[in-house]
Amino acid sequence: MARRVPMNDPDRAIQVIAEDGGVILAGFSSVEDVHRVNEDAAPFLEAFRAERTSNTAAPETARCTRLFGRSDTARESWLQQEPLQKILTHFLRTVTKPYHWVGDGYGNLATNPILSAAATLDIGPGAKAQDLHRDDFIWQQTHSETRTMYTLGSDVGMGLLVAGVKTSAANGATLFVPGSHLWAHSRLPKAEEVVAAELDVGEAFMFLSSAAHAGGANTTEQSRTVHGFFYCRSYIRPEENQHLWWTKEEVQRWSVAAQKQAGYMMDHPFIGYCNEADPVKLFRANDSGMQAIK
Repeated sequence: MARRVPMNDPDRAIQVIAEDGGVILAGFSSVEDVHRVNEDAAPFLEAFRAERTSNTAAPETARCTRLFGRSDTARESWLQQEPLQKILTHFLRTVTKPYHWVGDGYGNLATNPILSAAATLDIGPGAKAQDLHRDDFIWQQTHSETRTMYTLGSDVGMGLLVAGVKTSAANGATLFVPGSHLWAHSRLPKAEEVVAAELDVGEAFMFLSSAAHAGGANTTEQSRTVHGFFYCRSYIRPEENQHLWWTKEEVQRWSVAAQKQAGYMMDHPFIGYCNEADPVKLFRANDSGMQAIK
């Protein structure tokens, strides 16, 4: 089974993720905040069902994409929690020393993870289970050998699934293969190795992008709603091209921490600059045209 760790014990969560590839975070959210995010996503789920414009979603599935910008509660309350940030930076912070730079210079270069995608996933009655997969396949990651211990720095992404309703094996709770983050591509899971990461409302399931998982089948008469947030290393191309949709006015309302998390920042020394300036500073500039800061 997937192991549970209190949200306020990030060190233990880090240990379990390194051992298993994923962990259930108990006490991730209040029930009231879950209801708020459910309400934020609801009109977009209804519009998705009415329009059915997606070429990738199964007929029983509805999605609310760009959830990071559409839910203040998710963006500013859930995703800015210090324990969550500690877990993310432990696994996805990148630190390097540049070649041939001498003296003090720039020293070590360090970049924190950024948002890759955010969406509410509403899986309706009759939905079939996904095939087990690793999320890092979208970045063409391959795993050539099976390891006995986790190597810090080997993952390029992580996922976080927050239960919008109580999830169970019956309604399609996320299927998960503990330990699969250590496997080579050639190692396939046995049926008895697959577990359902069942969540109560207010809990979240956090996992490495190298861990095998899948959405389960919904054999009940009710939808299974989860809110998904996915992260990647700062030098990896995010899965969702969200920046084309958010307006400058929307992003200016966000906290600086949220702006940075979405990638609107210049990492030391150059990556992510905009008009030769830090995007966060441009958002705080007084000129409405986001002209260069003098």
